[in-house]
Formats: sequence, C-alpha cells, structure tokens
Amino acid sequence: MHKLRNQIVESFFNPLLHFLPLLIFVISRDIWGNNMAWKVAFSANIIIFTYIYFKYKRILDWFLISTAIFLVISAIISLLPLDKFNLSFSHFSGEFVVIIFFTASLFLRRRIENFLIKISPKNISMVNNLDELFRLMWIFTIVLIAYIIVDSGLNYIHVNNFDATHEFVHSVYVSSIIFIVIYEIIRVTLIRIRLIKEEWWPIVNEQGKLKGSIHHLTSLNDEKKYMHPIIRVMLIDKNKIFLQKRSENDLVFPGLWDTAISNHIRLNEKIEHCIFRTALERYGIKELKPIFLSHYIHETVKEYHYAYIFVACKNDHLDPNPKYIDQTKWWTLQQIEENLHSGIFSENFITELSFLKRSGLIESGNCQCECMLKDTLNSNIMNSKVS
Repeated sequence: MHKLRNQIVESFFNPLLHFLPLLIFVISRDIWGNNMAWKVAFSANIIIFTYIYFKYKRILDWFLISTAIFLVISAIISLLPLDKFNLSFSHFSGEFVVIIFFTASLFLRRRIENFLIKISPKNISMVNNLDELFRLMWIFTIVLIAYIIVDSGLNYIHVNNFDATHEFVHSVYVSSIIFIVIYEIIRVTLIRIRLIKEEWWPIVNEQGKLKGSIHHLTSLNDEKKYMHPIIRVMLIDKNKIFLQKRSENDLVFPGLWDTAISNHIRLNEKIEHCIFRTALERYGIKELKPIFLSHYIHETVKEYHYAYIFVACKNDHLDPNPKYIDQTKWWTLQQIEENLHSGIFSENFITELSFLKRSGLIESGNCQCECMLKDTLNSNIMNSKVS
C-alpha cells in the first residue's frame, strides 16, 4: 500500500508547487517591494525543494526546472526599468511578465510536454501532471488578465475614493489566488484518496516485466488492449478438477465454467498475496499451498492476460461467494473431455487443462495432499523430460 500511495502521489503531483514561488514573488512585490519579495519567495522555494527532496525525490529534476524558471522570471521582473513606463503599467508589471510566460508556455505546450516526459523517470506517469499543469496555467492567466484589465480601467474612469477602490481590487485579486491555491490542494488530495481506494492494474510486456499501470475500468473500456498479469489456481483431487461458473455479469467469460481461483494482480501486489486474497474472498479459504505450474499469454475481448498457473490440492473448506460465483462443481476429466468443445468452458481453462494434463497430475491421480504435491509435480516433470 505504501508503494501504491507513493506512485499515485507522484502520478498526481500537485502542480501548484511549481507555481507557488513565482506567484508569491509577484504578490509580495506588489505589497512590500522587490527585496522582501525575493526573501519570501526564495524561502518558500527552499521549503518546497526540501519537501520534494525527502518525499518525492524521483521528480526532483522536474522541480529544478521550475526553480530555474522562477529565478529567471523573477530576475526579469526585478530588472524592469519601471521609471521608463507609466505609473499604471509599473504597478502590475510583474503580472504582465507572468502572463507573457504562461501564454508562451500554453502555445508551446506540445514541445514542453515532450521535453518533460523525456527527462522524467520512465515509471512515473506524467500525463496527469502535465494536464493539471497547463490547466492551472489557463486559470491563473485568466485571473491575472482580469486583474490587469480592472486595475488599469480605474485610471480611465472617475471613481470616488480611488485609492480605496484600488486596494479593494487588489485584495480581490490576491484573495482569488489564495482561493485557487487552497481549492487545488483540497481537490488533488481528495483525488489521491479516491485513487488509493480504487483498483489499479500493472501493465507488463511479453516477458512479464512491469512497464506501467492503469486504472482497471480505464483498461477494460479503452479501445487499446493492455497486458495485465493474473493468477490462476487449479484445485484438483485425483482425477477431478474444481471449477467455478462465472456470473452472467462478469466482464470476462460471463456464464462459462472456469478455473476455480482467478484474479488480476493489483499494482505492487505480490503474486502470493493475490492468490491468498482471492482464495479468501471467493471461497473463504484461509490456508492454501499453491505450486507454480507454468505461465502463458492469452488475448481476450478486453485485454491480454499474462497468466501465472498454479495447482493446489482439494480443500475441505470451500464456501463460494455468490457475489463472484454462480455455481461450483467437481468435474472428472472424462466429463470435461466430453464437453470440451461445447462452448461451456473458458478459453483460459482449456489452455490450462493442456498444461495440467502434460504435468501428469490429473491423469495419474497422484495428487493426494498439499505436502506431497510439489514432489509429485517435480517427479512427473523430470520423467517427462527423460522420456
């Protein structure tokens, strides 16, 4: 769970941390002048840098770019020859420079995205971060432009208590920035909490190596097919196999007879944990000694399976959960062979049956108990190699 939490936080890194030093500089400069603005903004940048260094070190390079941009833009604002501009422009010169930077960034969005993805760690999803980054650029650009238009407009209309009106407009502007900051912090935090509670699947290559991750519903509804690792545990007793009939509402193999224990491996979940979790929630099994048999790749309507096949002996404590399973039944090998091409079995099970038959366990009836299964399996495999 700790690894999953870190990955979600990194994948949904709050883009406000990139903007805060620059925004603090601009607002502080309006209130206290250049010198104090540098002190406040640079201190804020050091605090954020320290936080990222110890919490999310893998995305430190990205924040270093933000720091460099903050220093350059702040220096440009500080070095502007305000004495050569009229009074109205000098008052919001900092906001004007930031607008130019944000507008240029939005215009060059595609190039910036390609560059940031190239320098970022390959196992961190940058899409969400970049979408949030440019969305906030739009929001802050609109707020800054609105402030400049309203503030500069005060110079062209006659209003009573000009100074008080000007201060009020500036207060609304600062309050809007603060509101956006607080709102975004709360919003991103709630998104992270929701995502941590949801199920994420790893994406693997044809060698079973992790290459990314995706939300399970996104994967199943996306036109593109992703390859996900799954566990498949065949419960056997001499020449019988225990099968489940999947629910009609199941997205994969609805209404078909299938291997008893089957599930997707969650992101950062160990194979063994997935087996025990599934056995417990589907059948109430608290003790299981699965032995690895083989693995294979299979394409379904929705995805690719990188399946790990395990075998385990009969368990006397089977309590099928109707939430996941419609029916269960012990099938003899003869019954399965008679109905093998009738369309009542899942394609995965048919593939796994061939692996099981090659192991010699089901036909020989040598599976007697958990403690003997491993030795029996190894002995059959060695005999098949010799022959």
